[in-house]
Amino acid sequence: MSVIVFVGDSITDCDRRTDRAGLGYGYVNEVARALRERGDQSTVVNAGIAGNRIAHLQQRWQTDVLDHHPTTLSVYIGINDTLAAFFEGRPTPPDVFERRYVDLLDRSVAAGVARLVLVEPFYVDTDLPSIRWGEGAAFIHEDLAPKRAIIRDLAARFGAAFVPVQSAVDELAAQRGPTMVATDGVHPTPLGHRLIADAWLAAYDSLSA
Repeated sequence: MSVIVFVGDSITDCDRRTDRAGLGYGYVNEVARALRERGDQSTVVNAGIAGNRIAHLQQRWQTDVLDHHPTTLSVYIGINDTLAAFFEGRPTPPDVFERRYVDLLDRSVAAGVARLVLVEPFYVDTDLPSIRWGEGAAFIHEDLAPKRAIIRDLAARFGAAFVPVQSAVDELAAQRGPTMVATDGVHPTPLGHRLIADAWLAAYDSLSA
């Protein structure tokens, strides 16, 4: 039986623990629905936890990820490492971020995970005055950019599918306005989650091509 495990932060979590199916209301649920509709009987597990940074994933990797024995593993992490640097002065330097991410992937490969999908974290500018990090947009873009590059490089290094979210978000934001994609610049709207799900499915399908 194929098992797909999604791990990450609030963008993956999406209140999964209050959802009877355990999938939440976001892109993971959209992916699971799409897979069912095309006859894919894979078991889908949402292991996202809101607020997580990459260090949190390291701490819970065995119990929350590997113990599910995934055949496909999807990792979506990075924005909280940037927000922690902005709000709390606790940066995750690029070399540290890469070292921790490599540790997760090495452990996954050693455990026999057959397929990896690495999702690029995104940020879209917001001018809503109620958003606490809106004034830090320049900092957020600058801090997140090398993390996105690292994830892209690791996908190539580990033979993983890469999900290029930032460019898709930018394009949709230009067409429909940023609040239609992610009202606060970080958390996707339903439309934003569908965009991520579509990009994820395209990457996932490329692994079988």
